[in-house]
Amino acid sequence: MLNPRLDRWLRSVAAAAGALIAAAPALAAEKPDSVTLSAAVAPEPVAATATVSLVERLKRDPYTLARLSRERYDRDVREYSCVLLKQERIDGTLKDVEEIAVRFRRTPTTVYMNWLRNEDQVRRCLFVDSPEFVDRKGRPFALVEPAGLLIRLIVSQVEIPIHDEMARRASRRTIDEFGFGATLDLLDKYNTIATERGVLEMHFAGDGVVDGRPTYVIERYLPYTGAQGAYPDAKLVIHFDKEWLLPVLVKSYADREGRELLGSYEFTKVRLNPGFTPADFKF
Repeated sequence: MLNPRLDRWLRSVAAAAGALIAAAPALAAEKPDSVTLSAAVAPEPVAATATVSLVERLKRDPYTLARLSRERYDRDVREYSCVLLKQERIDGTLKDVEEIAVRFRRTPTTVYMNWLRNEDQVRRCLFVDSPEFVDRKGRPFALVEPAGLLIRLIVSQVEIPIHDEMARRASRRTIDEFGFGATLDLLDKYNTIATERGVLEMHFAGDGVVDGRPTYVIERYLPYTGAQGAYPDAKLVIHFDKEWLLPVLVKSYADREGRELLGSYEFTKVRLNPGFTPADFKF
């Protein structure tokens, strides 16, 4: 006969084993549920998480997009080419859409424009931020080839100060205000003024498309009082390319409802860092 204590121990072991065997089907049945739960709480792909996170940030602070754009531009963009679709209201008249092939280099700032369609007074122009493009009065100028065959027979190119009255009558933006960086500079300039005066209104407006590419859209509202006022527009709409985070479309309006267009600047056929040579800026 077994020792009573040993007998009780063996019986307890057998009971525990039996309980485990009896519970095995239930445990097996619970396994799929545990797998399903694990899949449900698995993290989203990084790209999806980043996108959702960015959208949520933009809803809280739409100017985040401009800050990210500046970081991307300063870090990664040395030069680019594009076809600019420009339409502006000049002296109360909305002009036709101009199509302009542009080459841009950051250092030194160099802008070469060649009008492809609806040129007004200019066929080509070149501006370089350098002492060679400053006249005797200390004014920066652009080399300009006038539009029109007859005038080109008289003069092939002229030097036009980029900030004089003639240049400002021809365009709402001067040539040194062209480009992604200048767009961000102007946005920051007027946002700062409006913030200090407590009148800035800005929000994330959702998704858009420019030149077949998806964009994020932000809108800004200011107390616009006309061309001589403190602010450049009543409503500003900016599309930022989702991949590049660069401002590829800017629309400026004289009214909050967006009925009276002041200026539209759309960057199409963009090529970043194409590897220009000096010959690409030969005038």
